[in-house]
Amino acid sequence: MSAQLARHVADYNARQAEFRVRLEPLAASEHRLLVRLALPLNTARPVLYYNRDAFRRAKLNPLVAPKTWYDMAPLLGRLADAGVACGYTTAWPAWVLLENSGGELSRQLMVRWTSMLASWEKAGYFTYIGSTNEAEQRFAAGDCALLTASSDIAAELGRQANFDLGVAPLPYYDDAGAVSRALPASAPAVWVERPSVGVTNFFAFLATRAAEARRRREIMESELEAVWRGDKSALDALEAYARRAAAQ
Repeated sequence: MSAQLARHVADYNARQAEFRVRLEPLAASEHRLLVRLALPLNTARPVLYYNRDAFRRAKLNPLVAPKTWYDMAPLLGRLADAGVACGYTTAWPAWVLLENSGGELSRQLMVRWTSMLASWEKAGYFTYIGSTNEAEQRFAAGDCALLTASSDIAAELGRQANFDLGVAPLPYYDDAGAVSRALPASAPAVWVERPSVGVTNFFAFLATRAAEARRRREIMESELEAVWRGDKSALDALEAYARRAAAQ
């Protein structure tokens, strides 16, 4: 990140000395906000939440979560046999997909992951509930046994769930070179020692990129919904996403 930051700083006519990248708990730094400007960076990651009580009813080890997507199918089969109607669901599908491919859109992984979920939906293993956070409430109510969602809702799920909650890294494809990334120990931010035109332009650039990424995720969500409805294949959805994203 520091090398990329240095390039952007140069592009936006700001001196490297005006920036300081540091990891620090936000609570410990609040008193400094009067003299320094900080741009917080998102520290959340998609993780796997699971209902340990549902695992016990299905005679599964409640302390062992699936590590890869290949481990998921037999586990979901066991849950279905135990009477679980909603084995797995996900919040923010497009974001989870991107993180599962290491933060970069992988054509191969998108087709594989989306096709897999489409087949799981037909088999009753996967339930699509919505494109944002609708699945979180269904999971917290105990309707679904596994959920992929943001790590930043762990505390809230712990308060809402009336079951033994388990949290594990996001499953990944162990043959695709993309593995789950660890959560940072504390909240990262770009700290500015003093305001300047370069700093303002750079922060505006980051905000613009964030807005662009959000629009692209929204396009992807709509294409994924077409797959869940059975209107498109995973490959057709990817091609449509590429056309729509390029036309922005």
